[in-house]
Amino acid sequence: MYKKLNEYDITLESYNSIKKKFNYLKELIPKNRCFMGWDGFIDHLYTVIQARESLNKWTPIDHMKNFGNLITRVAGSSIGIEMILKRRAIGGFTSNVCKGMNTLGIKMTLAAAWGYPNQLAIFKDFLNKRESIDVKSFTEPGITMGLEFNDGKIMLNNVESILKINWGIITERIGIENLLDQIEKNNLVGLGYWALILQFEDILRRMLVDVFPSISNLKNKLLFFDLADVKRRTQNDLIFFLKYLPKVEDEIPLILSLNDQEAKDVLSALQSANLIKIKGKNVEDLTDAGIYINDFLNISYVIIHSPHFATITSKNAHFWVTEGYTSQPRYTTSAGDHFNAGTVLGLACNLSPAESILMGNALTAIFVRTGKSPNINELFQYIQKYMEYIEKDNPNFP
Repeated sequence: MYKKLNEYDITLESYNSIKKKFNYLKELIPKNRCFMGWDGFIDHLYTVIQARESLNKWTPIDHMKNFGNLITRVAGSSIGIEMILKRRAIGGFTSNVCKGMNTLGIKMTLAAAWGYPNQLAIFKDFLNKRESIDVKSFTEPGITMGLEFNDGKIMLNNVESILKINWGIITERIGIENLLDQIEKNNLVGLGYWALILQFEDILRRMLVDVFPSISNLKNKLLFFDLADVKRRTQNDLIFFLKYLPKVEDEIPLILSLNDQEAKDVLSALQSANLIKIKGKNVEDLTDAGIYINDFLNISYVIIHSPHFATITSKNAHFWVTEGYTSQPRYTTSAGDHFNAGTVLGLACNLSPAESILMGNALTAIFVRTGKSPNINELFQYIQKYMEYIEKDNPNFP
């Protein structure tokens, strides 16, 4: 029998309520539409090999700590490391959240870095399988080499083209009228990644000045951000951006999604700037970290997600939902994007905040086990057994 892990834990209640809403969600999800910008990546995802016995038999390095120890031991000299390509796929915020949402059944419009002046073939192959994605590609994608381990991943990025994204390029190659039209007719708007786009704040400011005032129903939409690894930027940059978010919330309901490490970095930055005070509390477990962050931001939702749990904090409530964790994930790159896809869609369909992060957890749990974005039937197949996956570390689905 599941036992609550803390005073905010509403896992069992959310499971009991959401599993009754299959028909409701199946009907409502396709009524949503989402506009997303601005990135795009081609991901090469690898398993790192510790030792090879034969052509078909090898031992992987399963944990990041072991990989780090290996690198440390040979510092000052050199080493050759074998990698096995698990897959080559499109990646980044726009691509991965799009896959998660679109496979569940909603129409997507993207302003993305999928190749310019022509989309690259790898992105076209993805679009050939789907008739409900409209893409305006305006610059070249970044390139990622991802080393995946059971307990995390190392992302080595070439982001030269992403760093140069700015408002001028967006409006010149996509058009302001096109942006106005798309944001008007889509009820969900997702923008990412802040850490990789140096002009992200300026793009956001220009949207608030040049786009949002012409949109008729902003208060009925949701805008969601994913920061990516905030360590890529200075702490001053992060504080400046966080201080700007309440201005965005004044115009449109805002969702800020953070993974566990990003949440710790945001907490550290806010504390260092004396913008929040945490006395006598160990926030490393992040049980109530969302409360501290949103006491400062005062936005619609602050979400924190990890392989073990997720929390969601509104302006007046805070909830925790445990994840169906597996110690043997097959894929980890884009797990967070799939969480965002499920959670945002849940909120858009008027699920409760806790039900929404449970839906995000379920989407992630399926993806890390299969490497595929689940459809609505697969999503509910997992949700029906959600508590079983919590009680037993099962790396398989279905």
